[in-house]
Amino acid sequence: MTSRKGSVKIVLEGRGAVTLRDGDYVTSGGEGSIYRTGQTVVKLYTDADKMARDGMPEKVKMLARLQHPGIVAPHGLVLDDSGKPIGFYMPFVDGEPMSRVFVSDYRTRTGFGEWDAVALTQCMFDIVAYAHTKQALLVDANELNWLVHFTKGDAAAASVIDVDSWAIGRWPATVIMPSIRDWSAKTFSTETDWFAWAVVAFQVFTGIHPYKGRIEGYKPGDLVRRMKDNASVFDRRAKLPLSVRGFSCIPGPLLDWFQATFQHGKRGSPPAPTTMGKPAKAAQIMRAVTTAAGGALVFENLFARAGDPVTRVWANGAARLTSGEVVDLATGGTIAHQVPADAEVIKVPEGWVISLPTTTDFAHIPFGGTGGRRFIAQPVPLRRVFRAGETLFGVTDRELIELELNDTGSRPRMIMDRRWNILVGATTWLDDVAVTDVFGNAFVVLPHAGGISQIRVPELDGRTVVTGKACSQFAAFTVLDKQGVYGRVELTFDKTFTRYQAWVGPADGPELNMAILPRGVVATITDDFEITIFVPTTGVVNKVRDTGVSTAMKLATWGERIVYLIDGAVWQMMMAP
Repeated sequence: MTSRKGSVKIVLEGRGAVTLRDGDYVTSGGEGSIYRTGQTVVKLYTDADKMARDGMPEKVKMLARLQHPGIVAPHGLVLDDSGKPIGFYMPFVDGEPMSRVFVSDYRTRTGFGEWDAVALTQCMFDIVAYAHTKQALLVDANELNWLVHFTKGDAAAASVIDVDSWAIGRWPATVIMPSIRDWSAKTFSTETDWFAWAVVAFQVFTGIHPYKGRIEGYKPGDLVRRMKDNASVFDRRAKLPLSVRGFSCIPGPLLDWFQATFQHGKRGSPPAPTTMGKPAKAAQIMRAVTTAAGGALVFENLFARAGDPVTRVWANGAARLTSGEVVDLATGGTIAHQVPADAEVIKVPEGWVISLPTTTDFAHIPFGGTGGRRFIAQPVPLRRVFRAGETLFGVTDRELIELELNDTGSRPRMIMDRRWNILVGATTWLDDVAVTDVFGNAFVVLPHAGGISQIRVPELDGRTVVTGKACSQFAAFTVLDKQGVYGRVELTFDKTFTRYQAWVGPADGPELNMAILPRGVVATITDDFEITIFVPTTGVVNKVRDTGVSTAMKLATWGERIVYLIDGAVWQMMMAP
């Protein structure tokens, strides 16, 4: 597939002429390219004849009749300068990919809780039910085609995209991600839609696919085989990681329906998630067992606040609590109060700088807090703020700008330093690293002491990056391919950040439980009772087994220390003497 480069002049039916530029590009898919212009999203098909061949103008008009706030349906056709239909346009909807909600780290940072999962899955339920009343089938409503909208204090909501692929009228659907397919069905129907909904909703609640975990006799890659065999997480033989959220977080009637659907092969419409009641059967999670012994590692509690769990730790020693208070782990003292969950905190010679991404404001807190919080003048209007290490970057419509605190005058201000051109709308922002889709080609955006490197990484092409972390010469990502299979991509760069060595392997899900120390040591937990410590630049690998290790520990760094969050407290992990 090739994407259109350069300016493209189009006509939005009912609106008029628009010019799409490279900076408006968002992403490429199997059928075409997506652009955003203002609050409108434009899809241009790669195959110029698809519209006429598949009768898409008529289908677009039929889909435009779907009137639901959670359905991002086409609003009209896109025409070329000769009047030929080449795509369609729809409203822009801002949201996170649904797979982010599966990740416990996202939930901890944002405060997304059990009742938010109920509200979110109920919203998804309502969308599916509405589509069925309009004789439409979603068919391929996988986690990449759902967006989540969540701000603490507001009800979580969902939107569904890729609506042009739905089955409606005389237009069938022919594509579905294997991981949400009902393999017992021969045709698509409302029941197969509900099965697909169930697979995604179950992961919202628990963080695991209903046919993941380990069952003796099945290999890790036997997902489809297990789906065909009804060998689900409810199987008595199933062993699940300790990081899986307990099934008790699922409303009782829905939990019973999940068990009947996934384990016993029953089909039908589910009860609404908001239907409360005790489950008729107490579904038990079979946890992993181990022959590992204790004593290989030493665990030390560093910080805990009763009734106010820690939600995030920065490598500079700042930690945010659920209440919004940010504390200095070195002293236990308060840095600031009422700090939003999506804020970033860096340490500067004069104290601390907190960025507030939702408003792109900055605050300066001198060491000791004697000067209070002083708001910093912004350099230019920003779309967002991106942090990498102890550096903040401002993101404009076209550029990534390095920001530096200047506190020599009467009022602190952020001044602009180096800048780099970037396709902002096509960039996924992660922890200390970003990934840009440049017309179908993936580039890793990696800040370092020498500036910013944008490195072409074919290993990420065609995959959706869900989570990512980086530090020093190492970056790691969890990705989801078009088959619904999660994987991990790890990159070790040379000192010039122009070449790299890649490792590509499987992953059970979107979690990336990893800590990367500045000196190049990496720690990761993928299985209960074992932590892997390795040095990517030398290839040295050490696996340490200890009963105290679990996938429920969320690894982080504090300087050169490996720390972790569990039960709202910060702990340190060290090798036993």
